[in-house]
Amino acid sequence: MEPLVNNHQHEEAIEKWMLAVLENDGVHRFDDLHIDAIDPAWRPPDRWLDGGLEALRVATVVRRRNRFPFSVALAFSLKSSSQPLGADFSTWNEFRERIDWSPPSLYFLDPDKEAKGPLALGGTVKDLDPAIFNILGKGLSCYYQEFPSQEKDEYFRSVVIESKGIDFSE
Repeated sequence: MEPLVNNHQHEEAIEKWMLAVLENDGVHRFDDLHIDAIDPAWRPPDRWLDGGLEALRVATVVRRRNRFPFSVALAFSLKSSSQPLGADFSTWNEFRERIDWSPPSLYFLDPDKEAKGPLALGGTVKDLDPAIFNILGKGLSCYYQEFPSQEKDEYFRSVVIESKGIDFSE
């Protein structure tokens, strides 16, 4: 498969996903789009941050252009553990070591619902400084989530970068 190399192709892939999510009530199921499905060049783990942030930027533009009533988020799954670990990183390099095997994904989040859903599962949420990821922008929030598995003795962890319509240039 040839890599998608321009924003137009990225926009098309993301907009197609957004329309499908809206048509099938996928917002409430947390239907996601892995960044390597947008552009195969983003498959290697060393491309996940840059590729993920570019996907989030493009998704924000597409969401705003279509006036979709949802925020867009980029989520990184971290390695799970047998006990709560908390946000045990403070730099990009430390964070990168904790990412699991799965590429990050885009999500639509319902602004009428609490975006930090793990709280309902007995988990924790902690706001993070976006500077860990070398990003700035208005309307941008970052947070760490950790919650227990419902099936086994394991805690799932993730980091979410949520855009409510940011301008990445600020």
